[in-house]
Amino acid sequence: MRVCIIVLCLAAVCALVVGCEGPATQPAGGPAAQPAVTAAEKPAAPAAKRLGPYEPVSNWLDEEGFIANWLVIGPFPNPGDRPDNKGFDTDYLGGEANYVPANGAEVAKEDGTKVKWAQYNSPDPEINFSSIEQLGLEYGQEDILTYSACWLELKEDADVEIRVGSDDGYKLWIDHKLIGAEHVYRAAATDQEVYPMKLSKGTHLILMKVDQDWGEYEFMLRVVTPDGKTVPGIKVWN
Repeated sequence: MRVCIIVLCLAAVCALVVGCEGPATQPAGGPAAQPAVTAAEKPAAPAAKRLGPYEPVSNWLDEEGFIANWLVIGPFPNPGDRPDNKGFDTDYLGGEANYVPANGAEVAKEDGTKVKWAQYNSPDPEINFSSIEQLGLEYGQEDILTYSACWLELKEDADVEIRVGSDDGYKLWIDHKLIGAEHVYRAAATDQEVYPMKLSKGTHLILMKVDQDWGEYEFMLRVVTPDGKTVPGIKVWN
């Protein structure tokens, strides 16, 4: 009798173990198992959020209001000889006026390669493209162009001046409106063009397209009051 009881107990334990492991296959008509989600099947991570807020900076002459924090993308081709470089009037964004950049967003080039928007925080008021590591430019690289973008945040309506200097030419959009276009070949200097305008309370998108023939390659942009001072409460995001 004792042997029978032991055998029955062992049989019950075995049944419990098998039941915990479950059947090797689903019984006919049973629910199908859901496949595991692999890393490759997961949705792509969203682009990183904007960085900021930042304050505008001053140069060594104590001139105020320079924007040093941007998204940048490039380089794109700018073929031809001055004054007929073709990139200046070539839309590489598939709709420059309506384009909204985002950190990490890709843009396909004509040769099939892709470039990405990336955040750049300049140590200087001037944005020197040859110093931006993610662009991968050689110093003095010729016949190229890039785009730069940022967002301005104002706490109240303000009369401002957008002051630009560039090497070489540029196009400037604010809130998807073309504000200025200078197809020129020059060295950059402070306040080469001045655009008076009224900016309302809230956030405003700035998009700059700067082209390069040869030599130095940079731009500077500052947003100031009509008397050249930093706009009260202004913030910058990239």
